[in-house]
Amino acid sequence: RLTGQQQEINNLMQRKNAVAEENARLKNEFSTLNQKFKDKSQELKDTKECAQKKEEQNRLVIKNLEEENKGLNTCCADLLNDLEKLRKQEAQWKTEKSGNDARIK
Repeated sequence: RLTGQQQEINNLMQRKNAVAEENARLKNEFSTLNQKFKDKSQELKDTKECAQKKEEQNRLVIKNLEEENKGLNTCCADLLNDLEKLRKQEAQWKTEKSGNDARIK
């Protein structure tokens, strides 16, 4: 009977050791996976920050381009007004020249 109990104790000790080894392996695997998770979380955070920075830069570029566009539109409008004035002046001068040419003849 004692030998049977001793054998049972040995079997239980072997199972205990096997479970302890499995537990250590699983803890190691968990630790590795946890580190990978932390790394990926940091990578995601960095990617989000980078995307936000790019988005903000794009907003600033768009805002600057819109302001530049407004300035160019104003400049174009001014140039068109100047052109219209010059055309009217040209027409007036042609009329005056035609009148002067007629008087000279």
